[in-house]
Amino acid sequence: MLFAGNAKAQTYDTIPPYQKDSTLPKFLLLNEDSTWFNTAQLPKKTPVVIIFFNPDCSHCQHEAEELVKEIDKIKNIFFLWTTYAPTFEEIKQFADQYGLSKYKNMHFYKDPNYTIPSFYRLEMTPFMAGYDKKGMLIKTWTAGAKPDDLKEALLK
Repeated sequence: MLFAGNAKAQTYDTIPPYQKDSTLPKFLLLNEDSTWFNTAQLPKKTPVVIIFFNPDCSHCQHEAEELVKEIDKIKNIFFLWTTYAPTFEEIKQFADQYGLSKYKNMHFYKDPNYTIPSFYRLEMTPFMAGYDKKGMLIKTWTAGAKPDDLKEALLK
């Protein structure tokens, strides 16, 4: 039996949202104290790097080590480390183990709504998106970035 009518095939937009809108994404990220952190709470006139990571990821661990080694080059960038799966205990352990927790520009959150991976259509970690002082996307790095690359792109 054939059905005639207005059936339409669903289409999938192959262009990730971040490539259509170069402003910081709207997000709600969870703090360890159960409060929410959103885009409006980001510091004004400060470059921002969003890092989607997983504490068990060896590439993410290497990224953390590289950033700490050259922290003086990137101390004027606000880093927003976000992840979906692990517990806050695992996040804190990662931040402490790699010395990130002692720097005031490093901040860690959970993304229970999966906002960041959906916005950027992530395929691997660590994924990094760098925004300038005006909140405009400058560059994305699909497998992490060297501190010199971050400095070059965001601290002109």
